[in-house]
Amino acid sequence: MIDLRELMDERSAHGVPVGGRLEKVQRAIAVRRRRRTMAGAAAMVATLAVVGASTVALSGKPAQFAPGSATLPAGEPTVSPSAGEPTVSPSATAKPVAGRKIGPFAEYSRSYRVVAVGTAPVSARKVTLTWAVNSTDVRFLSYCPGLPSKHLSLDAEIAINGEPAAISMNCLSELHQDPTGSESGVGVSVGDTVTVTYTVTGAQDMKGAGRRLPTIPTQGTVHFAVAEKVPFTQYPLPARPARLEPPKPDGMAGEPGTRVVHSDRADPNKAVSITMPWHRGYDFTVVPQTPGIYGVSVNGVAVLTGEVYDYSGNGPNASCQVKRNDQGFCVPELQSVRDGDEVTVTVTAQHATGPWLAELRSQWQD
Repeated sequence: MIDLRELMDERSAHGVPVGGRLEKVQRAIAVRRRRRTMAGAAAMVATLAVVGASTVALSGKPAQFAPGSATLPAGEPTVSPSAGEPTVSPSATAKPVAGRKIGPFAEYSRSYRVVAVGTAPVSARKVTLTWAVNSTDVRFLSYCPGLPSKHLSLDAEIAINGEPAAISMNCLSELHQDPTGSESGVGVSVGDTVTVTYTVTGAQDMKGAGRRLPTIPTQGTVHFAVAEKVPFTQYPLPARPARLEPPKPDGMAGEPGTRVVHSDRADPNKAVSITMPWHRGYDFTVVPQTPGIYGVSVNGVAVLTGEVYDYSGNGPNASCQVKRNDQGFCVPELQSVRDGDEVTVTVTAQHATGPWLAELRSQWQD
């Protein structure tokens, strides 16, 4: 089971993991100090909740639900009004709407769209959803308002079509909107109709040193959601501000060995490359002005890919630290590169409509 403190520490990473790490390699996705909070539309994809025969706001107009039934516009997320009641399957793809909410949560957030939602009292300990798969990149979300204490966290497990999915979740009474998934996927295929079950298995009191509770509280509500990855070109971006500040380096730029690279003035989507000495470890950050897909590669090997969905200036970053006397490698594909050899580091952008900069460094861990 994921400890709550560990869960919250892992939430701001965007770097793409590079497989095959040796056991001694300490790989951490590091977020620079100024990027610890992703604002606005860059918040993690939100859970959506509908309680009983409640009202759900769609495009600013409430849709009324009667117990045991629901009617939504074509392409709307599947909604389970309450545990054990029928779900509604979308019949067509809806046009993306920026900023739309269902209940208290955003439908679209940080590259994911919620496609199925459900709710049940904590005392039921279970929420079951059925949805038609449109993407194999699936994440799950939960939110548990009304718990006896703000320090409580519910432990839960996910099952897909009745089979355990080896995915553990923590449900809080405060909304953090953090999706949980599995790097190996959840074993679904596009076109499948899948049933996913969220089962509460325990509870933790996180106050002070933290402790597991002998019993699960019965007070509160469980909101559970399924979210699928949305192609960047289909994601509803926020309106472009009338004035945008140029990207500026953060504190990393002043650290020894850091190179600052700027986008091409005429074409921000043009790749920019530099050469620099390689020391196995790296620390790469992209600071964008606009939404887009940004990446960094070393000698053609991708080490960072991140999608940006707002104009906040917060961008993707990745780091990998190796001790000087360690025999591990951050990037196994670059094992043949000797310490101190010059490598080509390339920064790429797609769908960018404004300038960006990148802070690049390769170093040993002290």
